[in-house]
Amino acid sequence: MEIWQQIFSQKIRQMKPEDRWTLKADYNLQSNNLDPGWKQFLQQHAFARFQCSQCWHTWPSAQVNILFHMHLDRKQRQGQVKMKIFRQECKKCLVPKLELPEFSQENVERVLENLMLKIRGKCYREAINPHDLSKIIVEAQITGPHDSSHCEACRLGICCMKYEAQAPGSTFFRPASLLPRIFPAQEERSEEEMGSGRDWGSSCDWRRCCCYSCCLVIFLAVLIFSRTAI
Repeated sequence: MEIWQQIFSQKIRQMKPEDRWTLKADYNLQSNNLDPGWKQFLQQHAFARFQCSQCWHTWPSAQVNILFHMHLDRKQRQGQVKMKIFRQECKKCLVPKLELPEFSQENVERVLENLMLKIRGKCYREAINPHDLSKIIVEAQITGPHDSSHCEACRLGICCMKYEAQAPGSTFFRPASLLPRIFPAQEERSEEEMGSGRDWGSSCDWRRCCCYSCCLVIFLAVLIFSRTAI
C-alpha cells in the first residue's frame, strides 16, 4: 500500500497543488454504495501477480479489479480517496485463502493516472477525454479463461467477466476485445461517402434493377433456345 500512497501523493500534488488529498485502503468498500458527495471509479482489467500464502503457488491475472471512492471538500480544500483491491484464491489449495496481488510500479502509475483523470472529471468537474485513460500493460502471457470461482470481484457481482458469462448476448459488460471491430479503412471510406452527399439507397436500387434485368434476359434466351430446338 505504501507504493500506492507515494505515487498518489506525487501525482496529486502535481495536478492540484492547492488541495490536500489522502489515499488509504478500505476493504469495507462496496460498489455503488456511496456516502453523499462521494464518487466512484472502478478500474477493471488491471494486471497483477498473486502468490498463495499456503502453498506458494503463483499466478498472473489480467482481470484484477480496483474500486476507488473519492470525495472533495471544496471549503476545506481537502480530498479523500479510499481504495479496495479485489483478491483472488489459489485454485490448487483445498481450503484457499483470498490473496492480495502485487503490481509492478509501472502499472500502479497507470492505474493512478486513470484515477487522476477521474478525480478531475468527477470532483473538479473538468472536461476530460475518456480516450486519455491509460491502458494497463499485461506483463505475462495469460492462458485459459478467467477463473470466476476463485475471484472475489466475481462473487460480489462486479467483475465484467462474470457478467459476460451470465449474459453473453449483452454488450454492456462485454470486454472491448470481444466487441465487433470496425476497421479504419472501412470507417474512413464510410465517412467519405457520407460526406460526398451520394444517395446510396438509390445506388443499391439501381444495382438491384440491373441484376433483375440480367436474369430476365438469360431466362428469355434459354426459353427461345428451347423452343427453337423443339
